[in-house]
Amino acid sequence: MSKQNQIIIAIAIIAIIGLTALFGTGDNAPQQVQVTQDVTGEMSDESNQNDAGAAAPLDTSGLGPLETPNPLGEIMLGARNTPVTIVEYSSLTCPHCGAFHRETLPDLKEKYIDKGLVKIYFRPFPFDPYATAGAMLAHCVAPKARVTFLDILFKRQQQWIQAEQPMDALQGMAKQAGLSEGDFVVCLKDQNRLDGIRQMQTAAAEELGVRSTPTFFINGAKLEGNQPLAAFEKIIKPLVVGYEGTQ
Repeated sequence: MSKQNQIIIAIAIIAIIGLTALFGTGDNAPQQVQVTQDVTGEMSDESNQNDAGAAAPLDTSGLGPLETPNPLGEIMLGARNTPVTIVEYSSLTCPHCGAFHRETLPDLKEKYIDKGLVKIYFRPFPFDPYATAGAMLAHCVAPKARVTFLDILFKRQQQWIQAEQPMDALQGMAKQAGLSEGDFVVCLKDQNRLDGIRQMQTAAAEELGVRSTPTFFINGAKLEGNQPLAAFEKIIKPLVVGYEGTQ
């Protein structure tokens, strides 16, 4: 990365710190299962088309605070028309979030998402400048590449976080996702993008009571922490009874 761009990134990081200072650094979620029914009903999209990885509209009518969509465009994995919708709030530097994406999400995908029973929306709740930068970059790569880019960031979490220059490591991963060095700099300088993440995080904290990551809402039922598949299935299974492919 050029010296000029390093200076620009440093300035952008200073602005990003202003966001993360609002929420502290407590990204470790509770270990025990904690489920509360905040709202009721189902979330579904009108289209039955599978647009995995695309920025998609989210129909959350009747779900209270969850009706507030991602202003930057939803990042979705799964078919649009499913009986169950999961909304995940996570931080890219949170170890519990990384563990969920490495250990639990693959099983959820195989058993429920790939069968058209569940879709999941990924919403950022960053606790530090690097997580915020990663969240901004996830909304800068091409829509079809966004889920894959997030997956790579979580699976290689320790590699880029513990790198001597984490921003250089992020830039390299963004380049693999199709962003040039110039695109990378422009993305992190985008105040509107930063404001969108701030808006989403503030709404989640103030209206939904999100305090730690990962926090999930499964058709409105709140589930906190990196829980095993069984904790998700306790909520999901009653919601998919009668649908084709239900186990």
